[in-house]
Formats: sequence, C-alpha cells, structure tokens
Amino acid sequence: MEARRKIAVAGATGRVGRHVVEVLEAGGHDVVAMSRSSGVDVVAGDGLAEALAGVECVIDVATGSSPEQEAATEFFTAAARNLHEAGKRAGVRRMVVVSIIGCDRFTADYGAAKVAHERVMLAGPIPVAVLRAAQFHEFVAQLVE
Repeated sequence: MEARRKIAVAGATGRVGRHVVEVLEAGGHDVVAMSRSSGVDVVAGDGLAEALAGVECVIDVATGSSPEQEAATEFFTAAARNLHEAGKRAGVRRMVVVSIIGCDRFTADYGAAKVAHERVMLAGPIPVAVLRAAQFHEFVAQLVE
C-alpha cells in the first residue's frame, strides 16, 4: 500500500485537473486543489506559498485561456518559473507536468508553447517528470471549427 502524500494539483478545476484530484483523493492522498477560483494563481504567484506548504509533489495540469502561441507560452513559462520558485522554498521534492504526445514536432502554435513549458519545467531546481498524454475528445469540436 502506498503512503499517504500531500500533493498539489495546479489547474485542479480544469478539464484534466478535476479528474487528477478525484483519483488522488480516492487513493487516500491529501490533495491541495490549486486554481484561480481557490485563490491560487500560478502566473501571478498569488497564494502559491500558502498552497505549497508541506506539499511533497506538484502535478501541473494548468492551462491558460488562449491557444495562441505567444499568450500560451507566456502563461506556461511564468507558471513553471513560479511553481519552481515557490516549490523550492516550500521543500517540494518532485513535479509532474502533463503535456501533449508529439508536441515536440510542432514549431508553432499551442504545441510549441507546450514544448517551451516542458523545457522551463525541466530546467528548474526541482526534479520534473513530463507525462505526455493524448489530446482529449472534448477538443474535437474545437478542432473541427
């Protein structure tokens, strides 16, 4: 049986995050659900110090509101830097960032922003694992448009 851990989820109320929180809680973990609606802003850094107190691991599934490359890159890189800075001060031991399968093949748009996200996360002081997942069925209508 796995030990109970305190795990923070950035983007906890989003499309993926709400499921991650559910699975972690079902596994008996103490989950810190971080989202703007809960007072934690990974881009501005608001609430991060408090949210990460005593957290062992951060799972980053946060995403910004824009699919445009420049805005998405700014969101992801600011969030990554803030998570590393606040996480290091809080004693976070590991981070997991959820990315997209094949994003390293993109040279523009959202895929390129995710590659930038991965790079900044991997370059930080806290060990990071990148988990590349398939795009989600909810995006089919958006892609068709």
